[in-house]
Amino acid sequence: MVIGFGSTLRGDDALGRIACQRLREVVDQERVKVIDQTAPTPELAVEVAGASLVIFLDASVDGPVDQVVTHRLSAVDSNQAMAHSLDAQSIVALADRLYGHRPPAYLISSRGRSFDISDYRLTREVGAACEQIVQRTLDILTQENHVSRPDNPQMQVD
Repeated sequence: MVIGFGSTLRGDDALGRIACQRLREVVDQERVKVIDQTAPTPELAVEVAGASLVIFLDASVDGPVDQVVTHRLSAVDSNQAMAHSLDAQSIVALADRLYGHRPPAYLISSRGRSFDISDYRLTREVGAACEQIVQRTLDILTQENHVSRPDNPQMQVD
């Protein structure tokens, strides 16, 4: 499962959602569920609990400039899952707390450069990072045996 976050009206904040749209074009959606929405919500715990792997995609406001960063999400105390603002790691912890399943999870992100009002527009640098995020997501899905990589760009069922 791939879940992308961001506001499509806030420049580079749309990164996670735009990456999800591009992934839908190349993955077999029978094998890989792709969700994009504005922000994390507790209801995503139901989806996460039913997944064997989860990859979250999002823009960040800090971190290295012009780099794509991949984090394997570690376990957090499920009692703290909703103590502060909800994030990817909290959703995974909430899935574990409510449904007893914590799938392997990753967060792939890149630092945004502009969060000004604009409709589905990434800066040039974050647009390039978006392509890297799509490729890194496909790499993880392939490594985890969720998709195979044929010679053509369309992903197929193993």
